[in-house]
Amino acid sequence: MRTRIPDGQRSSRAVGTRQQQLARANAESGSGKPSRDFTDLWNRPGFLIRRLHQIHVAIFLNECSDFNMTPVQFGVLTVLYDGDTLDQVSIASQIGVDRNTAADVVRRLERRGLLTRPKSTADRRAKLAKITDEGKAFVEALQPAMIRAQEQFMRSLDDADHDRLMDLMTKLLIANNEQGRAPLKSIPKPDGADD
Repeated sequence: MRTRIPDGQRSSRAVGTRQQQLARANAESGSGKPSRDFTDLWNRPGFLIRRLHQIHVAIFLNECSDFNMTPVQFGVLTVLYDGDTLDQVSIASQIGVDRNTAADVVRRLERRGLLTRPKSTADRRAKLAKITDEGKAFVEALQPAMIRAQEQFMRSLDDADHDRLMDLMTKLLIANNEQGRAPLKSIPKPDGADD
């Protein structure tokens, strides 16, 4: 049977434990820089990013509900919109998903008539994808709903905060891209970056 710890004692015990964890983390880091307190969920960047992603997907799906389209599917169509014929590996590396996910999305979009999968003349093993005219028209029709979703997601930020958040997210993405299971192969330079 567990003994109930009075609230006052529980919080001081948790703080003591948290302080001990931070002291251990600082000693183990060897950087001389104090470690941040990541023991609380709200202090963990990964938790906040994951939660924001969940919220963004929900907003996107709500705004784009008439189109029956996921953000990843729309990402594939966006990559192909300029009319290039790309192989599934290139598509995957441009949107940051694994090859199997890209292949599944391409199959689904082909079934809807939004893209075709032409044969490669250079490499029979390559699985290619090309957007159709119907796919281009679909992207153009969905674009206003996608933009509304982005605006709704960021509406609590003024222009300066929006730009700062975008800069910081881009900085984190560039610094950590190779750590992901499906790293992006090409990352555009942030606005205002020197050439």
